[in-house]
Amino acid sequence: MKKEILLSAFIIMFIFLPFVSSEMIINQQPNKVYNLGDSVIVPVTVKTLAGISATFSMDLLCGAKQINFYKNGVKLSAGEEKTMDSSLILTKEMLGEYVGTCKIKIMLPGDSVPYLLTNEFKISNLIIIQPSTEQKEYEPGQNILIVGDATKENGQNVNGFIEMEILAGNSTTGSIIQAGTINNGMYSINITLLTDMRAGNYLLKLNAYEMSPEGTKTNKGFINYNIAIKQIPTYLELMFETINVEPGTNVKVKAILHDQTGDKINSNAIITIKKGTTDIQIQSDKITDEFLEFPIAYNEPPSNWTVFAMSNQLVAESYFFVIENKRINAEIENETIIFKNVGNVPYNDTVLIKIGNESIDVLIFLDIDGIQKYELKAPNGEYQIEVLDEKGESKISQMALLTGRAIDVRNLSESSMKVLLEKPLALIFIALVVLTGVFILVRKIRKRGLYETGQERGLGLFKKKVKQPKINTAWENRAMPLSKNSKLETKNKANLSISIKGNKQDVSIVNLNIKNNKESKGNTEEPLQKIINLAENKKAFVYENQDNIFFILTPSKTRTLQNEKIALEIAQEAKEIISSYNKTAKYKINFGISLEYGSIVEKIENGILDFMSLGTLMTNAKRISSVSQEEVLLGEKIKDKLTSVRTEKQDNGKVVSYKIKEIKYHDEEHSRFIKNFLKKAEERKEDFKVI
Repeated sequence: MKKEILLSAFIIMFIFLPFVSSEMIINQQPNKVYNLGDSVIVPVTVKTLAGISATFSMDLLCGAKQINFYKNGVKLSAGEEKTMDSSLILTKEMLGEYVGTCKIKIMLPGDSVPYLLTNEFKISNLIIIQPSTEQKEYEPGQNILIVGDATKENGQNVNGFIEMEILAGNSTTGSIIQAGTINNGMYSINITLLTDMRAGNYLLKLNAYEMSPEGTKTNKGFINYNIAIKQIPTYLELMFETINVEPGTNVKVKAILHDQTGDKINSNAIITIKKGTTDIQIQSDKITDEFLEFPIAYNEPPSNWTVFAMSNQLVAESYFFVIENKRINAEIENETIIFKNVGNVPYNDTVLIKIGNESIDVLIFLDIDGIQKYELKAPNGEYQIEVLDEKGESKISQMALLTGRAIDVRNLSESSMKVLLEKPLALIFIALVVLTGVFILVRKIRKRGLYETGQERGLGLFKKKVKQPKINTAWENRAMPLSKNSKLETKNKANLSISIKGNKQDVSIVNLNIKNNKESKGNTEEPLQKIINLAENKKAFVYENQDNIFFILTPSKTRTLQNEKIALEIAQEAKEIISSYNKTAKYKINFGISLEYGSIVEKIENGILDFMSLGTLMTNAKRISSVSQEEVLLGEKIKDKLTSVRTEKQDNGKVVSYKIKEIKYHDEEHSRFIKNFLKKAEERKEDFKVI
C-alpha cells in the first residue's frame, strides 16, 4: 500500500514540474597570454529548448583564487537563444601581485551542464627589453645613447617609461641614473658620463614599466649588461727618492702616469736628466713607476739639475739639487799624513791632529780633488795618531812610528818653499822671474794707453814720464733700474739666473715685501729708494722680484764672512724708515721684512751680480716676509748665527719664523769701562787745574 502511494506521488511531481532543457556554447576561447591592463573577452551563447529563467555568471579562477567578474539574469522562451558578451579588465587592484595561469568558469543554473571552463591562459606583467646598441666601451665624459624596443609578453608594444642606471659592480655608490619614455614600443635614452669616472667594469641596468591610471606600476621588465670605462692618461708626475742629492750617490727619479681619477697607469716614459737646463746627461726609456738611477760624481759642484719626462703625449718637468758636501780623507804613510779633498767644494777648515796625548789644530785649504801633505814629528817612538775634522768626525786612527825632537806638524809644501828661499841661487832665480814679470806688465800698460801725460811714474829702471792712470769705471757708481718698469734704481744690481757657473758663497739676505705694492699711491718710492741707498752703502746687492726687494750680502763684496749683523742692521733701519714714513703719509706702506741665511752660486761681471739660489733660501725668505706684519722676522738658519738676539718662535702651520724679543750687545761692559775711565780722567784734569 505504501509503495503504491509513493509511486503515485512521483508520477504527479514529474507531470507538474516544468521541463528544463538549455545549453551554453563558448564562442571564442581566451588568448594564450594577457598582460596587466588587457581586456579578456569571452562571448558565450545560451540556447534553450523549453525556456529558462536563471542567473548567468562568470568567475576568474587563478590558482586557489576565484573572482566573480560578471553576473546577469537570463530569461529565454522555448527555442530562444542569447549571446552574452562579457569583458574582464586585468588590473593589479583585482589581481594583487598574482601572475600566472588562469581559467574562466561560466555558470548557468538549470543548464544541462551546470558550468563550463575556458582554456587556460597566462596573465603576465613582463616587458621584454631589446637594446640595439652594440658599443660596450666608453671614455670618461662621453655621452652614451641607448636605443631599442620594448614589448609586452603578449606581443603588444609598450607605452610607458624607462630608466637607465650605471653603477660599479654591484654597488650603488656613485651610480648615475637617467629617465626616458617608451612610445609605441621604442625608446631612446641619453646619459653623460662623469669626466672623473674611475676606469673599470660597470653594470648598466635598463628598467621599463607601465603605469595604471591610479599611478601604480603594472607591467615591468629589466635587462642588465656590462660596459667598460677606459683609463685615460690625464697627467704625468715626476717623483724623486730625494730632491737633495749628495755627491757620490745616485739620483733616483721615476715618472708616474695618472688617469682621470689619479690612479696609476702602466706605460712607458722617456726620462731626460740635464745638468742645469741644457746639458743632457742621460735619456732613457723606462716603465712608469720604475726608478731611473743616475750616478752623481763625488766632486760634482753644488748645482740645480732638470729632469724632463714624456709619456702618452703628456710632459712633466721637475728639479733636483746636488747639495754641498765638504769632506776630506786622510791616510798615513810612514811619518806623513796625506789629506785629500773628496768633497764637491773647496775645503777651508781646521782639523785636529792628535799625536799621543798632544793635540794640534791645523788649518787646511784644499781645492776640489786637492792634496796636501803634512810631516809628523815627535820624540822617537810609536804613537797613536788620530785626525778629527771640524765636525768632530774621526778621519783616521792608527799607530805610527815617529822621529824628531818634539811633537810638531809641518806642511811639506810650506817647508819646501822655506828650503827654497834659504838657497841664494833660488832667491836670484825668483828675483829675475819677478823683475821680468814687472817689465812685461809695464810695457803692456804703456801700449794700452791707460796713462795720461804730465806725471812721472814707474818702477826702478823703467822710471820715465808716463801718462796718468785712467781707470775703467764705466760700470762703477752707475745707477740702473731694478727692473724693466721699476722707478727704483741701484748701483749694486743683482739678477737671478736658473743656471750659472760660478763660485758658491754663503750669504745673508734681507727681504722687504711690499704687500700693497699694486695698490700703493703717493710718493712710496722715496722711502724705498732711501732703503736701497742705505743697503748699498753697506755693500749689499739689490734684487727686485715682483713685490719683493732682496738685499744680498755676499763675502765677495763685503770682504767678510760675518754678514749676519749687517743684514740685521739693514732690516732694522728699513723698518724705521718705512714706519717713520707711514706716520705722516696719507697712503701707508703695508710691509713685511725677513732675514735668512743660505747658499748661492754667484758670478760678478761689470759690477752686476748674477746668482742662483741653492736649496730653499729665496723661498723661505719670501714665505717669512709674507707673514710678517710690519716687523722683522728671522729664518732658523740666520737665527742660529745671531747668537746675541733673543727670539720667540712663531709657527702658523705653513712657515716657521722667529720674532726678535731682545738684542744683547756684548760690548756693554767694555763701553761702561771706557766711560768710567774717561770720566775719571776728566776728574783728574779738574783736580790738576785746581792745584
